[in-house]
Amino acid sequence: MADSLLRTEIQVRYGDLDTLGHVNNAVYLTYFELGRVLYFRKYLPAFDARNVRFVIARAEVDFRKSITMEDNIFLETSLDSVGNTSFTFLHRITNRDGSVIYAEGKIVAVSIDENRKPTPVPDELRKLMD
Repeated sequence: MADSLLRTEIQVRYGDLDTLGHVNNAVYLTYFELGRVLYFRKYLPAFDARNVRFVIARAEVDFRKSITMEDNIFLETSLDSVGNTSFTFLHRITNRDGSVIYAEGKIVAVSIDENRKPTPVPDELRKLMD
């Protein structure tokens, strides 16, 4: 993962669970989303979620181990790459010391303008890769 790694403790909530007592697979993407928002807040202080101008173009999740209500999990989020109109985040869900990997993910987002057409990635985001 990139140098600007954000590590966040995630509270597993009862509503995150499926009927088998595991975190539902769709919830992992919600965890990843939280990681990206917190990443922007930390590394781009002027970030305002109300003015977000990007869409998710691709989401990959590799499920390694089920998460249950009893697990203490941590989400690692980093910016992996920035292209002309897209950027990629890496996510990993682990236990406290990182010895257990529950899931790994990759999210590709595309910057868009007010007409929802691809547009160059903002310079502020691009600078995070320097």
